[in-house]
Amino acid sequence: MATVPRLPHAFLDGVRRFNAGQFFEAHEAFEELLDAVEADGRWELLLALIQVAVGYHKCASNHAGGDVMLAKGLAKLAPFADDAGGVDVGALRARVAADVAALAAGTQGAEVIASPPRLVLVPGGDWSTDPSR
Repeated sequence: MATVPRLPHAFLDGVRRFNAGQFFEAHEAFEELLDAVEADGRWELLLALIQVAVGYHKCASNHAGGDVMLAKGLAKLAPFADDAGGVDVGALRARVAADVAALAAGTQGAEVIASPPRLVLVPGGDWSTDPSR
């Protein structure tokens, strides 16, 4: 499993937006960080999170393609350790996999997010005191 350093401090803005159900805004916040992580494995992790956020945005908005974006994000999350980048990737993978299966079984996007997905940060570092990361 791939391990990567903790994501930059600015990542917290995207986490807050994602956890508030503002999936489009979360994806934009994650996109803004891509240049800062271009040289390491965090790039792929952020791409996965962007696709997951877009997938949930499409589900929430009843737009077609939410299932496709979630599946793409899930595939990109597969090689990462359960706690990659300071994120509980294992929990996110499980949730996205369950939602992809529910959508494939005919559940509507709005029903999938009736219990909103969340990004959970793993213990082991104070995000608030290390703005350089």
